[in-house]
Amino acid sequence: MESRVFEKTPFGRLLLGAVLGLGTSIAPLVLLGFGLAQFNIIRLVGNASATAVYGMVGGISGVAIVIMSPLGGVIADKTKVRFGRRRFWMVAGSIGGALSMLTFTYAPNVPVLVVGYILANFFYGLVTLSCYAVVPEQVDPEKFGRVSGLFGAAAPACVMIGQAVLGVFAAVPVQQKLLAILIIQVVGGISAALLIKDKQYTGNKEEKNKGRLFDNFYPSIKKYPEFTWALLTKLFINVTNAGLSMLTLFYITRFHLGEADIFKVMAYQSPSIMLMVVSGIFGGFISDKIKKQKPFVMLAALITGICMIAFAFSGSVSWVIMGNFAFNFGFGMYTAVDNAMVNRILPSKEDAGKHIAIMNTTVNLSSAFVTFLAPMLITLGVKTLGGDGYTLFFLVLAVFSVLSALVVMPIPEVAKDNK
Repeated sequence: MESRVFEKTPFGRLLLGAVLGLGTSIAPLVLLGFGLAQFNIIRLVGNASATAVYGMVGGISGVAIVIMSPLGGVIADKTKVRFGRRRFWMVAGSIGGALSMLTFTYAPNVPVLVVGYILANFFYGLVTLSCYAVVPEQVDPEKFGRVSGLFGAAAPACVMIGQAVLGVFAAVPVQQKLLAILIIQVVGGISAALLIKDKQYTGNKEEKNKGRLFDNFYPSIKKYPEFTWALLTKLFINVTNAGLSMLTLFYITRFHLGEADIFKVMAYQSPSIMLMVVSGIFGGFISDKIKKQKPFVMLAALITGICMIAFAFSGSVSWVIMGNFAFNFGFGMYTAVDNAMVNRILPSKEDAGKHIAIMNTTVNLSSAFVTFLAPMLITLGVKTLGGDGYTLFFLVLAVFSVLSALVVMPIPEVAKDNK
C-alpha cells in the first residue's frame, strides 16, 4: 500500500491562500469573455467578422480544453515533488498562464490567438484545480458548504474588481488591460502557493498501478451514478452561463454601443457580483446547517433561467443590468452549494484532481457548445422571430437552466449519506 501524509494547513491560512489563488486564476478567463477577447479579435478581423470568428475561436478552444483539462488533472495528481503537487502547479500554472496570455495579447493572426487562448485556459485551469483539490484533501466534510461559499465568492469578487478597473480605464488599449491582468494573476498564484502547506511524504509504494495512469479514467456510472448526475447539472448550468460571453456582441447589435460604452456598462453592473458573493456564502453556510443542498441548487438554477428570459425580451441596457444582478445572485448560490455537493460525492481523495478536472471540463465544453451554436441560433432567431436574433438565443439558454435544476433530483441528499 502507498502511505501518504499531508501536512495540513491551518484552516484560516488555507482559506486565504486558496481563495487568493482561485480568484486570480478564474477572473482573467472570465474577463476575457466580457469584452477583452472580443475586442482583441476585432483588432485582427474587424467588426463584420467578429461574431463568426469569436464562435470559431471559442468552439475550437473549448473542444481542445475539454480534452486537455482532465489530462492536466491526472498529471497534477501524479506529480511527485517535495514542494507539494498542489503548490507546484499553483506556481507553474501561473507562469505558464502568463506566457500564454502574452501570446494571446500580441497574436499576429487568429491561429496564434487560438493557441494562446487554449494554453491560458489550460494553465490557469491547473491553478484553479490545485486550489479546489486542497479542500477534500485538507478540510473536514462538515465544513464543505462554508468553504465552497467562500470559494464561490473569490472569483466573483476578483471579477467585480476587474470589471470596475476596466470601466475606470475604459479608454486604455485592450493589450495594456491584458498585461495588467496577467501580472496580478502571477502575484496571486505565487502568494497562494506560499500560504498553503502541501508537502507530501511518500512511504513504500507498491508498483501495482504502474503503467495504468489512465485506467478507470471516468468513475463507474454504475458504482458512482451521483457523479454523472452532478456532471450533467454543471454542464447545463454552464451552458446558460456561457451565453453571457455573447453580451458584448449583444450590446453592439441590439443597443449599438461602442467599446468605451460597453466597458462602462460592465463597470455599472460590476456591483451585482456582490450578490453572487453574498448568496454563495449564505447558501454554503445554511446548507451546512440544515444538511440540505439540493433545494438551493435547484432554486438557483431556476433563477438563472428567469434571467435569461428577461435578457431575451430586454428593451434597454438598464433592463439587462438589472437582469445581471438577479443572475449573479442565483449563480452565486448555485456555484457555492453545488461545489460542496461535488466535494461530498467525489469517488476518492487520491484522485481528487482528476475528478475535479473532469467536472471543470463542463465549463469549457459548454463554452464550446454555446460559441459554436450561437451564430446559428441567432441567425435562426432572426428568421423565425425577427429582430436581432438574440431573443431565441436567450430562450434556449433558459431551457438549459431548467434542465440543470431537474437533473439534481437523483443525487442523494446530505442526510442520506453514510459519511
